[in-house]
Amino acid sequence: MSQPTPDTRPDRQLVFASDEVMGRIAQQVQPQIQQPAAAELVRVTLFAYVFSWLPAFVVLAVATAVAPSATSGASVAATALWALQFATLIAISTVVTTLVQRRATPAERAGADTPPSRVLLRAVRGALFTVACAALVLAWQGLSVGQIAVLAGMIAALLHLAPMFIARLLLRRRQHGEAAAR
Repeated sequence: MSQPTPDTRPDRQLVFASDEVMGRIAQQVQPQIQQPAAAELVRVTLFAYVFSWLPAFVVLAVATAVAPSATSGASVAATALWALQFATLIAISTVVTTLVQRRATPAERAGADTPPSRVLLRAVRGALFTVACAALVLAWQGLSVGQIAVLAGMIAALLHLAPMFIARLLLRRRQHGEAAAR
């Protein structure tokens, strides 16, 4: 009885995989890092501009109207420019933060099970960064340390404390509405 001869190949012959197999291997070896879409970055930038320029302008314009010495008698147009400079710094930091967060793991991005201390740390870091940006812009305009401290504190309070206060009020209103419905 004769034995079937196995199909033997020379030891040094290369075998090429199909394109599908090569694609799967490449995906495992070099995962594709998704860059944020340009539309998302534009949206984030516009959001940062609107929600930082308007409150900063309101604080600076009101300070100019109520106590002109707080802004060294600057005009409303000058305070609008200061607010625009502040908003530009905030928008740049927001875009950088968005790009950095894209590199984070999905669990870190989702913020699942974030401890309250970490949330508080982020809020404090955001407020300090806001104060630093406002102080940088106002110092560049030649205001004194006292003027900078008051205006930067007011801008940080309006940008960080007011939204938190409004969110708390809305949450309480919703909870009271749900309790009344029961």
